[in-house]
Amino acid sequence: MKKFLFIVCCELVAMSVMHAQESVTKKVATDLADYKAAAVNPDVEGWKHSGLAGISFGQTSLHNWVAGGDNTVSGNFMLNLTSNYFKNKWFWDNNLAMEYGLVRSSSVEYWQKASDRINLKSIAGRNISPKWSGSFLLNFNTQFAKGHKYPDTDHYISTFMAPAYADAALGFTYKPNDHYTMFISPIAERATFVLDDSLSTAELFGVDAGQKVKWETGAYLTASTNQTLWTNTKLISTLDMFTPYNENFGNVNINWHLLIDVKLNKWLSLSLTTTLRYYDAEIRKIQFKEIFGLGLTYQFQADNRHETHLK
Repeated sequence: MKKFLFIVCCELVAMSVMHAQESVTKKVATDLADYKAAAVNPDVEGWKHSGLAGISFGQTSLHNWVAGGDNTVSGNFMLNLTSNYFKNKWFWDNNLAMEYGLVRSSSVEYWQKASDRINLKSIAGRNISPKWSGSFLLNFNTQFAKGHKYPDTDHYISTFMAPAYADAALGFTYKPNDHYTMFISPIAERATFVLDDSLSTAELFGVDAGQKVKWETGAYLTASTNQTLWTNTKLISTLDMFTPYNENFGNVNINWHLLIDVKLNKWLSLSLTTTLRYYDAEIRKIQFKEIFGLGLTYQFQADNRHETHLK
């Protein structure tokens, strides 16, 4: 029960932060008039695409440093692409997020993985009011490469499609404007994949020994925001929550990703990426990761929508 209350509090805090940041955006955006028109006009139809790609680097160099420490070098790649469509009260929102990072220190002779993520999410539905719609969601998560419990590099504890999580859900989407979306489902199906034979045999990630897939039915919630806080600051945040309808009901799996990118000039930027995660089938503890770096980023936006006069 304590874990459940903690995670519910995380959700409420996340919602409050998103709404607060959205309010700041409305006040300081230079294109406020266009923003309001797009937010309240239900007859703006067509595709809208946006993306953010970046490579960040970090380094620590020590020489005769009495306090001790290691020389380190790190690199992180991230990509976030969004493609949304709207026509005749029907919408289709898609997002692809990928991240991969490595770090190496002078005390070890190999590169260690610091981040590894593949997420594809798609929501489609039809408006039933200006801000609400009946909708269907597909969500998929896995990683690129093998993961190790360092310093043991002879054995791996995860790899591509082991684990992988796929969600399919029917529910309702709340979308007050182009920058904020929340999806709630009282009936969702989650498949946990462990396609690697050795990891499946070890009964990892809640999948029975020798099995490759575990199915669970439960309740699902996801909330996301993608917006420009100021002319040079981009915020992308996604919160996913799932609880199964079984003896573990109320023990919520949570995944909260946050990316803040501050552009210093046309190419150079500072980026902060954090992840808060709780999956009891992986480890019964709160997982947290933070990556801060200086690097190169590229942002783009293509708006092919047009106004119509449909009633």
